[in-house]
Amino acid sequence: MKFKKVAAALLAAVMISSSAAGCGSKIDANAAAATLDGKEIPMGVANFIAQYQAVQMDSYFLSYYGEDMWSSDSGEGTTMTESVKEDVMENLQVLYLLDAHASDYDVALTDEEKEAITQAAAKFLEDNTQEALDTMGATQETVEEMLRLNTIQSKMHAAITEQIDTKVTAKESAQKTFSYVRFEKKDESDTSADDEESENTGTDDADTDSEPVEAKDSKEEAEEFLDEALKDMDKAVQAGGYTVLSCSFGAGDLKEEDNTTTLDVAVLEAADKLKNKEVADSVIETDDAYFVIHMDDTNDKEAAKTKKESILSKRRTEKYDEVLESYKKDCEWKVNESEWKKVNFDELYTVKTPETDQTTNDTTADGQTGTDDSTADNQTGTDDGTAGDQTGADDSTADGETGADDSHTGSSTADDGTEGSTADDQTGDSAADDQTGADDNSDDSAADGETGADDGGADGESGTDDTSAED
Repeated sequence: MKFKKVAAALLAAVMISSSAAGCGSKIDANAAAATLDGKEIPMGVANFIAQYQAVQMDSYFLSYYGEDMWSSDSGEGTTMTESVKEDVMENLQVLYLLDAHASDYDVALTDEEKEAITQAAAKFLEDNTQEALDTMGATQETVEEMLRLNTIQSKMHAAITEQIDTKVTAKESAQKTFSYVRFEKKDESDTSADDEESENTGTDDADTDSEPVEAKDSKEEAEEFLDEALKDMDKAVQAGGYTVLSCSFGAGDLKEEDNTTTLDVAVLEAADKLKNKEVADSVIETDDAYFVIHMDDTNDKEAAKTKKESILSKRRTEKYDEVLESYKKDCEWKVNESEWKKVNFDELYTVKTPETDQTTNDTTADGQTGTDDSTADNQTGTDDGTAGDQTGADDSTADGETGADDSHTGSSTADDGTEGSTADDQTGDSAADDQTGADDNSDDSAADGETGADDGGADGESGTDDTSAED
């Protein structure tokens, strides 16, 4: 079980308290957590990143797993502690590799970005209890370093992915879209349908001589529907109360190994033979279902635009992965296991939602007020459409975060207005992607399959989160 997509809200005014507050960190901040080509990665930074990930994990999963969550199975034969620590260490390698190669792409922080990072770190320390900061090992230096690394990573991603070939031919992006009604094949061992039919008719096989009413076979039902659909698909759907789904596909999807849709190639092949607004004259059978299909558009331009973006996003992912792999191949990375094993998440954290009297929030868009932190109009930079290339968190963190948040315990204050910090794949001023898990290099194009929870933000948010906490 990977936890690379847990959203982090470091730049938001999140007040964190430990359930065992006051113990403080037992980590030697000056010791080496790992070395990259002989350069030491400080334990202070590594531990803080790990602890902040633990804050997010506790916030989202504690209610599901209970207080022994960190010793529970992650689903991969390891504990959740081991899994998260592995992700964090992988992420550290990526962050410091990108930092080491920043000059390859003329990537550097501007004075404005440096100032924004300093202010963001100071605000984080101000908005959290000292007990929590001690537990996390959070200092101005460690917080700033994490934000600096994440900003470099964001800018490096933008620079690396700019090198892709942006030409996509019409043939590559061309899409056909068809609609279909699916009839699941009935499991022969499942008698629930017969039982339900008997119950609905009020009959009991033991008390009556009448034959039980048999449920229609899926194929029979599909064929009866097809007869009506050939006359008028819409009326047939309405009359039967069926659900209509749609699918867009291209020439490449007709090959099993290249099929990017969720449907069987046999269905796509049948659809590919249809003309506009035509219904296939026979039911298409797959291993688990029967399909009746209708061609909606043999040249779906909107679907083609989406396909083009998907192709470009895939190229960005592949380019980014390619560069990272080359960096990893040529470097010497060594984890200091004796120090890293000292990191644990024994002290649980809690995060509290804001008081109900908070009515304004700088995350709303177009001048709206309220407490919804899912809007996204205040971006500072351009999003390249990817999502998972960040440091192991969800792309729901805010692009263009400014290190300010208008949420505090029991009251709301205005955003301090210090802009200039981007997060997800932005090319503008970036002060910090506040993400913490390991880099999700292989699936950054879709914001996909997120494990964990989203902190309610969105790419392009103005860097706020309506969460505060209590001891």
